[in-house]
Amino acid sequence: MNEKINEIISLIKLGDLINAEKNAQNIYKENLDNFEITNLIGTINLIKKNFNKAIIYFEKAKNLNPNHHSIYNNLGLVYKELKNYKEAVSNFEYALKLNKKYAGAYNNLGLTFKDQFNFQKAFENFNLAISCNPKFVEAYNNLGILIMDKLNFNTSIDYFSKAIEINNKYVDALRNRALAYTFIKKSILAIKDYTNLKILDPQRNLEYETRIFDNKNQICDWSNYKSTLKSILNNLERKNQVLELINPWKILFWTDSLKLIKNYTSDYIRKNKKILKTKNSIFKKRDSNKKICIGYYSSDFRNHALARSVIKILENHNKQKFEIFAFHFSKYPKDELTFQISKLVDKFFDVSLDADETIIQNSRNNNIDIAIDLTGFTLDNRINIFLNRLAPIQVNFLGYAGTISNYHDYIITDKYLVPKKYKKYYFEKIISLPGFFQPIGNENKIDLNFSREKFNLPPNDFIYCCYNNIYKINYEIFNCWMRILKKTKNSILCLPAVNNDCTQNIYSEVLRNNIRKDRIIFLPYIERNLLSERYRQFDLFLDTFPYQAHTTAVEALTSGLPLISINGEGLQSRVSSSLLHNLRLPELITNNIEEYEKKAIFYRNNPEKLKQLKERLYFNMNNLNITNPKIYTKNIEMAYTKIFENYQKRQAPKDFYIN
Repeated sequence: MNEKINEIISLIKLGDLINAEKNAQNIYKENLDNFEITNLIGTINLIKKNFNKAIIYFEKAKNLNPNHHSIYNNLGLVYKELKNYKEAVSNFEYALKLNKKYAGAYNNLGLTFKDQFNFQKAFENFNLAISCNPKFVEAYNNLGILIMDKLNFNTSIDYFSKAIEINNKYVDALRNRALAYTFIKKSILAIKDYTNLKILDPQRNLEYETRIFDNKNQICDWSNYKSTLKSILNNLERKNQVLELINPWKILFWTDSLKLIKNYTSDYIRKNKKILKTKNSIFKKRDSNKKICIGYYSSDFRNHALARSVIKILENHNKQKFEIFAFHFSKYPKDELTFQISKLVDKFFDVSLDADETIIQNSRNNNIDIAIDLTGFTLDNRINIFLNRLAPIQVNFLGYAGTISNYHDYIITDKYLVPKKYKKYYFEKIISLPGFFQPIGNENKIDLNFSREKFNLPPNDFIYCCYNNIYKINYEIFNCWMRILKKTKNSILCLPAVNNDCTQNIYSEVLRNNIRKDRIIFLPYIERNLLSERYRQFDLFLDTFPYQAHTTAVEALTSGLPLISINGEGLQSRVSSSLLHNLRLPELITNNIEEYEKKAIFYRNNPEKLKQLKERLYFNMNNLNITNPKIYTKNIEMAYTKIFENYQKRQAPKDFYIN
């Protein structure tokens, strides 16, 4: 008997669950009163996610041996998977009543409380598991995940490192530590862990290669950039399943191919969507005389560019026609912008500690008509609340620069951002606004006089700049900038100051191009109220590609600084170009990197043309409706009204072009 059971356990470890259960059932038929084989069949079905069948066999095993602690732990695991947390906790606690030193049950209790967003009880139970078994690597790993969810990355790394110290081949802890290092921009250490994982977990090599590539880009290490990027994109096109673990947001920084982006996003959604059990999933026709209920959902209702944009809408909403809700799920502390937004809406919900099911139910209970997803796949997203539909109309807007899913009915754009020829590459139907798709104001009073001394900038040089996030810069665009510097006299390039690894890698690339290091100036962080003044000291903003400047482009242009862009296919590759188009400055939009390079050199060599360009920018910024938040809000409210009326008629979503 023992030998046969060991063979079954070996089959389970190999993943051959079909033969494992077949062999177990053969033994069970002749040994109906055997606790071990009955429990084992339940375990096999738990692994296979045949939960009802697992419960049947675990209950039989419990009847055979009602005082065996492991059976209650196993039942707890089934109920945890079924999200029946009350039964799960009850069974884990009974297992601990039978065995007070049962580390596994404490660990599983911790996971159950974590699923319910009960941080304190999860923390306590993971620590109790460790007190029972000081070498319990899973508990250390789970503590690390719990702490990382609170954005305390350094402490989470300590827990992951403890697990790795006990077992240096523990893949889960290595993966999590690498992720934590990535979050705090310790890319060298993340790369070291991912390189180790390639040896320990070779079946996921493609994923680790991609994460190494991403971390190298974070510090401007472009060694083997072209060949690695080509390999990654080829694997994406071949729909390699390992790469479905990479967030689609990352892809936007590597390619502007709309076809590839849509196909990969579809694969990612299919693999990662979680089906949630919720109530009231049938949305009834609403009374047309009632206010339209708009829900804004974001992880960025805080000191963030998105919050500053959304406030311009919230300040101008027609509260006679619309009831406005905000759902905030950021893990970051609340700040002044959080408070400001909470005062501008009718109801503000902090749902950062709520389960996805709770957020969905809250939305349905409040009869949200139109749910606005302001996050997409970006940091701290809760994408599953939209994939399980929390409102009859769901809209992709502003926070994510690409298509999301066919669970999002609409995407808000403008006629330049998504031309009609590209519509087929979007899951959503198009809402096209008449001006720029993003709300902007013109708070910056443009002063054409120069004062560089205040910012320690050279008084006479021609200053190119790019103040985009450093990870938007890639090998191709940086080497174009180097060619521009080579071909222009007395010119320098200003970039945002980041960490030392990044600085040294950029300097290495500069020297490789035979350019003096002092022609690169790293700009220190300054307060937002000084940003506009510093932008005015520069001559020309060189945008990145394929991921263009978004809010940064708005800040630069509203400060009076001209910007040159390369136009691409993807939404992320057309934002600054759209803004230039709406400002009636099409000559600053280029179609390829060669044209971009020539234009940057042209304006350096033609100061009078640049002066005229700045004067036109100044005039257009102050005389076009593009900077009028009231007009913008009226347009977006018109869009909300049209899609709501369309829904009330029970018509399928369709494109809307707002005049």
